[in-house]
Amino acid sequence: MERNTMPKSTEPEEVQVLRFFEESPIEKAELLFNIVGAKMRERLAESTKQAGEKAGRANGKRQKRRIAENPAPEEGSSGESTEVN
Repeated sequence: MERNTMPKSTEPEEVQVLRFFEESPIEKAELLFNIVGAKMRERLAESTKQAGEKAGRANGKRQKRRIAENPAPEEGSSGESTEVN
């Protein structure tokens, strides 16, 4: 028994989305546009937050490595030799 299905579109999804916005009634396209805009702002905020957290972790690792490679001078020492005459 054959299924009576519609053939899949050969257009990329991006083209289908653009065609929707071009051909749909303006009220429907505007509603969907606002929903998509809100979702994209959420994704951008989340992405920016994650990038900031990754950068913070990387900076912490670099700082720890720098401290391990160049330990701070002893307390009271300014790096100059102090000789008593």
